[in-house]
Amino acid sequence: MKKLVALSAIGTDRSGIVAALAKAFFETGCNLENSSMTRLKGDFAVLLLVSLPESLGVDELTRRVQKAAGPMGLTLSIRELSDRENSENPAPSLPHTLVVYGVDHPGIVYRVAQALAERSINITDLRTHVTQAQGTPLYSLIMEVEIPTEARAKVLRTDLETLGKELKVEVTLNPVEADEL
Repeated sequence: MKKLVALSAIGTDRSGIVAALAKAFFETGCNLENSSMTRLKGDFAVLLLVSLPESLGVDELTRRVQKAAGPMGLTLSIRELSDRENSENPAPSLPHTLVVYGVDHPGIVYRVAQALAERSINITDLRTHVTQAQGTPLYSLIMEVEIPTEARAKVLRTDLETLGKELKVEVTLNPVEADEL
């Protein structure tokens, strides 16, 4: 079984962060398998899943990545995945995109995430953004979720419409087409 590590890093946004980290992985023979990287105001955040060659230990990888991240001012966290985490295969599900849009107010993410959790719906990606329209703060929440069956998606869609009315926001839930993946 291949050795996998999860890495997170955050620091002040600047050019060269991705190149510095990718160079450390390349030079150690690692493969960047999954990633999510984004700018959050003046910071840059990185989440990675990296596979290591058999000859490389986690301690050596950590040392090499810290050497690359230090000059970039990044705070790092690196953790090796357990055998169980490494071997888990998620249950088949239908990917959907959930979009919530409306006037910004506290509780939007909590109420939507809680509704999904109560129905055992897994969130695989989440992004939010606040914009201004004629002085009014507008909130956008975009989630990618995994729904086990189309029947559950249909029930969830109805439940989310009700929640959207309570929160005074627009809510849409659509299946992700295969070519979008």
